[in-house]
Amino acid sequence: MVRHIGHSTETKTILETIESTPPLTIARVALLIPTHALPPLSYSVPDFLQDEIRPGSVVSAPLSSYSRLGVVLDIDDVSEERSLEELRGVFDWLSLDEQIVAVCRQVSSISAIPVSKVLRSALPPGLDLGSYRIVHPGPNWTWSRGAVATRGALRGSLGPEGFKSAEELGRVKLYPYCPEPSMEEWVSINTDSEPDFGRAHAQRRLFEALSSANEGGVRSLDILKAAGATRATLLRLEERGWIHRERRPKIAASELAFGQTRSADEDPLYSQVVDAMDAGDVRLWRVPTAEQLEVAVAVARRSVDRGEQALILAPEVEVVERIKQMLLERLPVNSVVAAYHSGMGKSRASIHLTARSGDVDVVVGTRAAVLLPMSRLGGIFVTDEPNESYRAEPGYEGLPLHARDIALARGEQNGVSVLLASSTPSLRLYGGGVQEVPARPANLWPAVRLVDMRGTGAILSDALIKACQDCIDSGGRVGVLVNRLGQAVSVSCNQCGAIRSCPDCGLPLALHGMGQSVGMICASCGHRERAEKNCPNCDSTRLNPLGISTERVRMDLHEKLGVEVGLLTAGERVDEDAAVVVGTAHGIQEVDWDVICIPDADALFVSASMGAVERGFRLLYRAAEAARTRLVVQTRLPEHYALQAALRGDYLTFAAAELPRLRTAGYPPYAHLAQVVIEGPESIVRDAVESRLRERLSPAVSMSAVVPVQGSGKRKVWRVLLRASERVEAAAAATLAARLGGRGARGLKVLVDVDPEEV
Repeated sequence: MVRHIGHSTETKTILETIESTPPLTIARVALLIPTHALPPLSYSVPDFLQDEIRPGSVVSAPLSSYSRLGVVLDIDDVSEERSLEELRGVFDWLSLDEQIVAVCRQVSSISAIPVSKVLRSALPPGLDLGSYRIVHPGPNWTWSRGAVATRGALRGSLGPEGFKSAEELGRVKLYPYCPEPSMEEWVSINTDSEPDFGRAHAQRRLFEALSSANEGGVRSLDILKAAGATRATLLRLEERGWIHRERRPKIAASELAFGQTRSADEDPLYSQVVDAMDAGDVRLWRVPTAEQLEVAVAVARRSVDRGEQALILAPEVEVVERIKQMLLERLPVNSVVAAYHSGMGKSRASIHLTARSGDVDVVVGTRAAVLLPMSRLGGIFVTDEPNESYRAEPGYEGLPLHARDIALARGEQNGVSVLLASSTPSLRLYGGGVQEVPARPANLWPAVRLVDMRGTGAILSDALIKACQDCIDSGGRVGVLVNRLGQAVSVSCNQCGAIRSCPDCGLPLALHGMGQSVGMICASCGHRERAEKNCPNCDSTRLNPLGISTERVRMDLHEKLGVEVGLLTAGERVDEDAAVVVGTAHGIQEVDWDVICIPDADALFVSASMGAVERGFRLLYRAAEAARTRLVVQTRLPEHYALQAALRGDYLTFAAAELPRLRTAGYPPYAHLAQVVIEGPESIVRDAVESRLRERLSPAVSMSAVVPVQGSGKRKVWRVLLRASERVEAAAAATLAARLGGRGARGLKVLVDVDPEEV
């Protein structure tokens, strides 16, 4: 028997109260603490912030009673009561738009980078996340009202509980701020008429020097030095009202274009750029390296003509500055152009804010600019798309993800065109179905001399020495490109040219260990074997590690040519104006040479890395682009398909041969990898990988063996590769791996990298 009980008057009142209570607004917030261990947290939105909070809002939120800066990911209304802490404030001047937040979340999902770290990259550089404004100082405080203090200073002075109490009482409030750029004095003319200087000859000379300077003014220090004047003379001109002094940021945050030299119709690339960027979301363009700066100008011009903003990415600071100068000379007058790179220091924060407000027309930057908020973005252009400088290495500023991938995510979320240019595009793009713009062929190609070094143990051939001598005699310059090797070295036979390779996956085996314990190992699958003394192909004992050093080549050239030989590497620049200069790829390819010599082309192609062949092809191709008249290449693998294609400038043939190899091996673009590098004792590493990672992986993810990379003693470095057909699956597995370094792993250091450029 069921008895129905009616609602009492009290129960009805409670129900009516619940029904009339407005839904609770919940904000899910990513606190800007870069760790996989802290997921986004939920907070309730208090009444006084209801109209201000939206996805992208930068807020102050409590964590363990302290205020932390965070970004709102999304908002939801719930009717049930939940016990949640409330948001404490919002910083609208820092807030991001929803598209940037969506880009950051997408980037996090494909890279295993904590979303908090990605969001931090979209906020102004130098932003202090842990500073506080003193609102109501307590008795005996060392700070006055309005002062700014760090979290550490407040905790040290007030004690942990005293600091918490000060926050709860509103005596201090979280106060993120951007550092002000360093300032310097500028001076400009303040009159349209010719002043009467009388006998003040020093004032006349200084004024005339100012008259011939840039219309926008000049730095005081520069003009005083140029005119040989004193500061007293400068001040006297100001007293008479003929000049104006002002303080400006030490590095110009943005500049006005001072005049175009030709119309858009006269630019041969302009119509192709417009067609390419109007045709679709993403386009790949094979363009000679020398023409890519012209393409950048055309991309910027297209956006300016339409009242939109353009974002142009370049791999190095030097290239950024060259593009910026071209834009200032060739964009319509008063177009606002800004550079954005690490060399600008504190000035980058002001660019961040002005780009966000739409007050800059074109931003040219390095990888750090790819997440720069722009209110009217109309297009993104990536120069030299495959360049590895676009991906931050551990310990350096930026995200460990290629800027190309972030640009693609941004183009998708913002609904703008992305144009990627290179003479040798990444195969992961070319083979990944990205549509191409009709390629532009190279204007010039050098004469190529291929020197077969099989059967000789010489470092430098007579043909190479003669090419250098002939160039010197004719007044030309020679660049000698040498690829420096890292820790892992492959072995080649001097007699037949054979390379010791893995019988399972075909990759060259790398030497591992030292002395009597030296062996050979495959960095991909973990196959091991002894380092034999005889070549398995021809039984020769003439086996040598591949690769020669820059110093060895430099010394031999000096002895044989009898001239000083320069050195050009990332770390050293010695006699770089010499007639013959030895250098690594980056240094040599950034300069035009009459002749370029490559004494060890095999070291470019042979490596335990699957991407070595593509990198070697690109280096040879770019060397040919940089050589005005002749390219001399020494090799023991003269029939290698990538070498032959590079020397002919034949990208399509190379891609047709290399892509099937990548498909068979399960590498991008046909599958996706996550590289897990772990530092720690072998037993602990293997136990963590097998017991804490393997069993948690999705069935869609496969895992390689644990392979030693480097190190000695108890603190060795190991590597594991995770492979999946979808990138998000590989990233999810990498996120699991990143947590191996938690409390239960006894001090393991773990780094993960999804789809690294070199594996």
